[in-house]
Amino acid sequence: MLNQGNKQARGEKTQKKILETGLRLFAKKGFDKVTVDEICKESGTSKGSFYQHFSSKSTLFLVKFSEADEHYMQVFNSLPKEMDIYKKIELFVHEVMCFLNDQMGKELMKVIYSSALLSKEHTYFLNKDRGLTIILRSLAAEVYQQHPGASEQQVENLLTMMNQAMMGMIYHWGVSQCERTLQDLSSYMIGVLVEGVKSSTKHSHDKKDGSVG
Repeated sequence: MLNQGNKQARGEKTQKKILETGLRLFAKKGFDKVTVDEICKESGTSKGSFYQHFSSKSTLFLVKFSEADEHYMQVFNSLPKEMDIYKKIELFVHEVMCFLNDQMGKELMKVIYSSALLSKEHTYFLNKDRGLTIILRSLAAEVYQQHPGASEQQVENLLTMMNQAMMGMIYHWGVSQCERTLQDLSSYMIGVLVEGVKSSTKHSHDKKDGSVG
């Protein structure tokens, strides 16, 4: 049992070393200019070890996004149940921006976004089963819990709006030349997003009631 535990610990350490090295090289040189051989050389690991933990270069992004989703889930679960839903959305989106700024960094996010546009392998942004999407859908559903009778399509539309707003914030940060952090640069837009969520929900509710605004 002890040997098995040591073997697992070594495997996790190797995986982490490969992951960190690969992401660092991607951020520095771009995804397409980095090879598996280079990642192995820089991390001091073998090609066999690489493919034991990752099926391809793009899998490194998937693993990193899985780690991010675990963090997002912790943040989401820490929000008080009784908190106003619009405040929840504001705080949660802010925490996502903080994580991307501090743990991913602008250069890596630029590489991830550009790779997602050019390769069909990078499907995590629109993956309906990933943790972040599940959380955002839950927040959207909670918004509409205040308006009984809301359709599933309305929840999906709100989910899409939040996704688009967040991706736009991150993209703008990536292409901007300023040194401001993502959380600072997006602070105003997060407020606009929350107001947009309120407005969208109210509009849907008034439309259903036949009210004229």
